[in-house]
Amino acid sequence: MSSIAAKIVNQVSKAINAKPAEEEGRKEPYFGHDRRALTFDFYGTLLNYQLIPHFVGQVGRENNINPELTERFFNMYLERMMYALDYMSYRDVLDNAMKYLDMEFNTKVFSANIDELYLMHYDIKPHFDVLPALQALKSKGYELYLMANTSLSLVEKQFDHFEGLFNDKNILVADEVRCYKPRLEFFKAAVNKFKLRTADHFHVSADYFQDIIPATRLHWLTVYVNRSKTGVFKGMEPSGIITNLSELEEGMVNAKKRIEEEERAARERELAAQKSEAEAQLAAARQAEAEKAAKEAARQQQLQQQQQMYQQQQAQRGRGMGDIIDDSVDFGGSNPYFVPQSQEDRILVEKMRTMNPNKARALAKARERALRNRF
Repeated sequence: MSSIAAKIVNQVSKAINAKPAEEEGRKEPYFGHDRRALTFDFYGTLLNYQLIPHFVGQVGRENNINPELTERFFNMYLERMMYALDYMSYRDVLDNAMKYLDMEFNTKVFSANIDELYLMHYDIKPHFDVLPALQALKSKGYELYLMANTSLSLVEKQFDHFEGLFNDKNILVADEVRCYKPRLEFFKAAVNKFKLRTADHFHVSADYFQDIIPATRLHWLTVYVNRSKTGVFKGMEPSGIITNLSELEEGMVNAKKRIEEEERAARERELAAQKSEAEAQLAAARQAEAEKAAKEAARQQQLQQQQQMYQQQQAQRGRGMGDIIDDSVDFGGSNPYFVPQSQEDRILVEKMRTMNPNKARALAKARERALRNRF
């Protein structure tokens, strides 16, 4: 077997005999590292933000404007202000959103309530499931961080609701980054500030567009708090889905198990593909070796046939000359070098018996040519 074929056989042997991933030593389980980090969206995920659009809707109702339509336009303009090219503070975002509502409905009532709208943010309370879940996670060693599309002053007003779980060091706000989620710059800033690694970090949010999609684009592990029980965006599925924060830890464990199973299946498919490719290469190498051997055998057979034909031609030529040359002549033996045809030939044969074999052979060949020309 050639060296190439031997190399391929060795590769196939290694692939076939490779140990499964679990036998080679399992990777550290999720959160088996030094850290266990969780980042949370603020409004909507931890705090019940519905109070804000409901207040705006109530302003519309009091002025004979459809409250549902009012809330829809308010949320639309709020997002437009956040995603504008030029950054503006959260207070300015609220102010401009209310002005656009006045423009939309041709009124002045919304701008007149901007100060009260801002103060309403102080009254937002956490969802019922938030505080017990965060306290339990904190007691188990999880690091808790906030990523908020708002100002630091508004977040600080909420610290009392979280009983010391958050402070200025473990929050990131839009004023600090000078952009709003879902801008990827916000998420990258969180990575730098909180020293996050995908291996030991989950991002938790109830906002699919502002948080889950950009975090997924950055290959973060994510948990979608699907309080409204909506569907998910195909191709941007979160790592896990829960309906409230009390399910968070179990959701992360299940997400990690599913990810590990998918990774194991991917490794098995890759190993199977490597084995298949190696076996195909081995089969091709063996086929090439077989073809090479067949060609060599055919060449040897052809050479043998040519040699036989040559010997037959020589034999026929000798018989046609009256057996002038004896094929079995041994120039060192006692047989004549050629069959003498005359007394002169017999004298020459006797002389050649005592000559140097090389010289005798040369005379014999010369005599053979002479006899052949005569015939």
